[in-house]
Amino acid sequence: MVFSDFWGVLQSNLRPGDVIRNWTAARGYLGDTFEVVLVKSDCVVIQAPNAETFQRVPRKDFDLIYRKWGDYIAGTVLRKEFMTDTRVSKYTISIISHLIT
Repeated sequence: MVFSDFWGVLQSNLRPGDVIRNWTAARGYLGDTFEVVLVKSDCVVIQAPNAETFQRVPRKDFDLIYRKWGDYIAGTVLRKEFMTDTRVSKYTISIISHLIT
């Protein structure tokens, strides 16, 4: 699926109030969760349990990680490699996993 199709799936299926479990390819589901607050045309706004303010996850971050998703799942791209381009990779990865698994 190309990214524009994935973004359409996200826009159609992700809803305010959805609770997403933190997930990584290396360790699976971790103990913490976060909640979707708003799904906009250019971002997803979430409330993380330890954050003082809402976190904005931009569409460009989803595009970046989605394009490398197969390599991330295979372990040839590590999450830390995304961290130079996005500060919210934890949430982006978890949302993508939530929608496609």
